[in-house]
Amino acid sequence: MMKNNSIFLLLVIGLISNSQFIYGKKCFNNVNPPRPQPITLTYYLNVSDFARSFIAIPTSNVSTKSLTLASSYLAGRAPIYNSANKKAGTCSASFLNMKTKDGIFTDISNYISAENGLIVTWFTPTKLANLELDSIIHGMVTECLVTVTTKVGFSLFYGQKFNLVVSSKDGRIYFQFTSI
Repeated sequence: MMKNNSIFLLLVIGLISNSQFIYGKKCFNNVNPPRPQPITLTYYLNVSDFARSFIAIPTSNVSTKSLTLASSYLAGRAPIYNSANKKAGTCSASFLNMKTKDGIFTDISNYISAENGLIVTWFTPTKLANLELDSIIHGMVTECLVTVTTKVGFSLFYGQKFNLVVSSKDGRIYFQFTSI
């Protein structure tokens, strides 16, 4: 009987002393586990490919007393390439442009679907200098936070958040995603 009590007592002491590790109170010697290094994914599209794909969607004022002086609605899509210059997916965007006495306002709806499962959408409201095609396309330049909220098939990125920087250089639009 004494032997059974001793084993039971040792078992209880062992559980109590190790319960802090089980419940995470002293996990990693009271140090938070290291955060994984952020990953950065970079893609680009050629502005010329994007411009050649554009379609115009007719617009007109609904009201005879409209404050809109001119409008256009364009949409386009082009392949995106990774840093190894290999085709990696598609970028699609639509541009609703409205000119009022206060300037030209554009609402851009952007979409990227990469072959690695990264699928994101974001909106870019901007004010343009003119309605020239080049000016409209470069209106995509922005910085925003995006969350991968769409999953088609398998995706390692579903639910992840990224800081997205969209920039323009040498006839290309760059998309740099950094995990946060």
